[in-house]
Amino acid sequence: NMGWLVQAEAPPGALLSTLRHIVVSGNASQQDIAFYFVHWFTDLAGAMPSPLAGSEKFVLGFPLKVLSSFVSSFTLVSSLGNCHSETEVCENYLRWRWERHLPPLGPVPEGCGAVAKMRLVVMAQGNSRMLLDAFRRLPEKDRVVLSEELARTGCQGQRYTGDTLGDTRGPAFLVYY
Repeated sequence: NMGWLVQAEAPPGALLSTLRHIVVSGNASQQDIAFYFVHWFTDLAGAMPSPLAGSEKFVLGFPLKVLSSFVSSFTLVSSLGNCHSETEVCENYLRWRWERHLPPLGPVPEGCGAVAKMRLVVMAQGNSRMLLDAFRRLPEKDRVVLSEELARTGCQGQRYTGDTLGDTRGPAFLVYY
């Protein structure tokens, strides 16, 4: 579900492991990945199947920012399998979203909590400075737990390079609302 990427809801394993396995095994080409995106895109358009209303999902029910992010994510995900792991693709996406955020949020975060900050900003779809300030004000214990959970990849042996989470064991949860 590419919505999980666009909204930063899923850890890399839940989001991309099956697709990467298919690509790396040679059972899918770049054209297949492109077709998957087109299929997913048209599936969104048909989510409201009333006569002549399929496009309403895009026009009325889908924030332009989210739709633009979805379409723009295609090129990042197409690097999956070309020496890019699931986690590298997700981290590149999060960095790309941070760097293009309006208004600018400053340098891409690094260190403990970096992935949590980037994922939360993408999930929130607005009021990012308030969200980051609230994250900073959390009690340290809560901030550490949130940082650790959101930086788990769900992929054995993979970790985000910009975050200092050393222990990637354990399940990674999917934030879906």
